[in-house]
Amino acid sequence: MGLLHDLVDDLKKIKPKKEPEVQELPVESTFNPINLRIEVIKSLQDVERVAGFVKNGDIVFVRSKTADQELFKNAAKMLKEASAEVNGDIIGFSDNSLLVTPNTVKIVR
Repeated sequence: MGLLHDLVDDLKKIKPKKEPEVQELPVESTFNPINLRIEVIKSLQDVERVAGFVKNGDIVFVRSKTADQELFKNAAKMLKEASAEVNGDIIGFSDNSLLVTPNTVKIVR
């Protein structure tokens, strides 16, 4: 009984650990929205503007308003290069639409 009595006495001496105090920190607004732009391409100058948006971190849905398929193919190629520069992604929809994303967005295929 002595050993058990000593063990109980030792357990009584152990103080429970204090729960750490929880401090509420002020919530700072760190939410930075990503812009989703819808742009129309009529010329290669429009492609440069769209590429700039992607490089700035915007997601851009691009539609072609021209019947010139060669212009659209060149635009798609230029936008693919611009997207690759920022480790972004690009995907085509139908014959005249593209979705171009910056590196913060990956397109799941």
